[in-house]
Amino acid sequence: MLEIISYRLSAAGAWGYSYYQGKQYIGETTCQIGQSGIVRITGEDIEWYSPFRIATDIVPGISRRIMDNRTEEELYRVIFWHPGLYEFSARTDTGGWSMKVEEQNGRYMFAQNGMPAAAVTERLYEAEWIPPTGARPEPAFRTTFFEQEDSPGFLMMVLSFPALKMI
Repeated sequence: MLEIISYRLSAAGAWGYSYYQGKQYIGETTCQIGQSGIVRITGEDIEWYSPFRIATDIVPGISRRIMDNRTEEELYRVIFWHPGLYEFSARTDTGGWSMKVEEQNGRYMFAQNGMPAAAVTERLYEAEWIPPTGARPEPAFRTTFFEQEDSPGFLMMVLSFPALKMI
């Protein structure tokens, strides 16, 4: 099991999350407030972005693309099905895969390959340690990964979900 704490950051015209395993920095997700709603995701060997027009009508099947900043390649999509139910999907050379994301009682549960939970993200209001930054971070989420999948891409995809979901 792997546990990562997300800290919410706020600044004039922007917000986001920074991620730590214990006191080790993992990465961050940032978003500027405005019409475009571009979310930027950075971490170990990761530079992604996700554009999304704020004025978009949110209807079942609408999706949000996550792109590699270096190659402009689409890596994932977040698909909205109904309040509380989303899906991550990706196309690969061998076909593709998807991961269901369900919101229940303030938790996000990530299920993949028929397994009930690859990870669970739950709301957090206190933490034993706060990162020493000038942005006054606040504890926001605890994400527990149950699978052995610990690639930086998988971790950042799950960690960034609260910033990427459409409603």
